[in-house]
Amino acid sequence: MTAEPVQVGMGRLASTERPGLVLVDCQKLFTLDPAVSAAAEGCGRAAAAARAAGVPVVWLRVLFEDDDELGPVWTAKAPALKQLRPGAELAEFDDRVGYVDGDPVVTKKRASGFVHTVLDDLLHELDVHTLAVAGFTTAGCVRATVVDAASLDYAPVVLADAVADRSTAIHDAALVDLDARYADVVPDGVAWFRALGTTAG
Repeated sequence: MTAEPVQVGMGRLASTERPGLVLVDCQKLFTLDPAVSAAAEGCGRAAAAARAAGVPVVWLRVLFEDDDELGPVWTAKAPALKQLRPGAELAEFDDRVGYVDGDPVVTKKRASGFVHTVLDDLLHELDVHTLAVAGFTTAGCVRATVVDAASLDYAPVVLADAVADRSTAIHDAALVDLDARYADVVPDGVAWFRALGTTAG
């Protein structure tokens, strides 16, 4: 799995104006997978660096009250998501990802954090324009959230050391495609937040 910067010659957004951090599905169902577990520590570092920079931190999580809420695609393709019930151990945030009681949490039931949720309204309330994104999984809910963020005219930034997927090949391909089309992919989330002191608008 790579955390190297992805440069594809498509131009950089070069935006750090009004930054915020969204962490996607940092729940134990995903972080206990050996292929993605290392990135949980990257999420924790990113969350701590965001707070140190005075940047708002928002969490996304997937929860289902009953099986019908999964919809036809996830019922067929991702039956393990049925384990994400309120109060279930696998639905809890991983201890390594840096969640703090009182942080805003948005519950979602689809891949994108923007579909049928209050995320867009919350980010507007927090006056966020540049949206740093971390979490799980790169080609799944992270990608879906980033694509919708771009469609809603946020300036997305993907923190490569704080995202992961079950397949290295899929993870790498997703980062290349996101960087080419929808976001800036940066190699080091902590360095990106530390640089905000001199570059943020």
